[in-house]
Amino acid sequence: MTRPTDHRRDIAGRPDVDRLVRSFYERALVDPMLAAAFETLATVGLDEHLPVVGDFWEQILFRTTRYRGDFALVHEALNRQHGLAGEKLARWLDLWCETVDTEFAGPDAERAKTKAIAMAGALGRTWTPAT
Repeated sequence: MTRPTDHRRDIAGRPDVDRLVRSFYERALVDPMLAAAFETLATVGLDEHLPVVGDFWEQILFRTTRYRGDFALVHEALNRQHGLAGEKLARWLDLWCETVDTEFAGPDAERAKTKAIAMAGALGRTWTPAT
């Protein structure tokens, strides 16, 4: 039996990072569990926010130095506002990994998932789930 060819390629640079980030946000904005947190970003300026997220992931994957924010501080504020700990953080991670797997395949795609897992773990250790 012939197996179909996987035409996904690896994340190769900033255009791919931007494609991944945009695809993830498109999914998060309609996700029943995450939409409220991401709608806040859409309201305040998604077009301004996505390049910042792209800078962050480009730095994580390709060791650039464009990102000038504080990842932990930003997400802590979102957690206080939307209760992102627990199931929501797990859903965020699942959605990120699903998006990576849908769009890309290769060592950098795997690293995008591994880094997200590590970040979610670090955030999850400091956050208290909503009650």
